[in-house]
Amino acid sequence: MAAEPDVVELTKPLLLEFAKAVYICQCFESSLCLLLSLMAQETTPGVFEASWDFHSKKTLGQLVHRLREQIEIPEKLDEYLGVAVDKRNQIIHGCLTKNALRLAHPKERLEIEAELLQMKVEIKKRDIVVHKLIDALLAKYGTSNEALKKGADRYWQHVNPGEGDDVPH
Repeated sequence: MAAEPDVVELTKPLLLEFAKAVYICQCFESSLCLLLSLMAQETTPGVFEASWDFHSKKTLGQLVHRLREQIEIPEKLDEYLGVAVDKRNQIIHGCLTKNALRLAHPKERLEIEAELLQMKVEIKKRDIVVHKLIDALLAKYGTSNEALKKGADRYWQHVNPGEGDDVPH
């Protein structure tokens, strides 16, 4: 009798790609929260934390809508950011459940994995655009995304000595 296929092992690459895509979605949402909070801080000093708390409870679509209310966004940029909302919703709201039958077939699992990778890349591109706006505001405080990332890397290395030394930065 043939051994039963190990569903967990068979879907592990797909689930890893799904987890990466969800992480990028969360990063994009956090980037919008950061941008909106920095903008609030610009107009009303001392409200950054309250603004973050307020915006972090909003959906991605609400965050983009709030950004439209705060600044005039060119139509092409608005459409560009809208793609991230659509892709995020495809990932979060049923990517795996809507494709449940496809998960049973090796070739289709690979196709779903490729679809997730592509959606993740599209969201990441939009996150980069939002970070350019964030950098413009961070410059007023004498810092940048790059400086914050380097600080985060140093913190990671401090609390995880020896781990990831072989990972290029």
